[in-house]
Amino acid sequence: MAVEHVLEVRDFGTLAAVPGSTPAMLGVCNLRGQILPVVDLALLLGISRTAPPGRLLVAGTGGLKAGFAIDEVSMVGELADPAEEAESDLLVGAMLVGGELVGVIDVPQVFASLEAG
Repeated sequence: MAVEHVLEVRDFGTLAAVPGSTPAMLGVCNLRGQILPVVDLALLLGISRTAPPGRLLVAGTGGLKAGFAIDEVSMVGELADPAEEAESDLLVGAMLVGGELVGVIDVPQVFASLEAG
């Protein structure tokens, strides 16, 4: 995910359920008086989760803001443009960082897919 889309990383906290929402929509939370939808990023990417999410990454683009349920954050910083193509439409691409393959989230595309619902 491009760092300019990351607004904050915080503890997961408590969510309120949203009846009739998609499986990826985990619920909503109160973020300093603002209602924030919380989405399971692993489910959107087709990744199986082995434990409940521990962190909430708040991201925004084009006036939209949402929380993404994630396992952890190892670092936040600028990345070079991805050198490898990715199989998911929700990824800009992939790259090796410290010997690990890292997928770079396409935040505008994630929001577009959520709106298409």
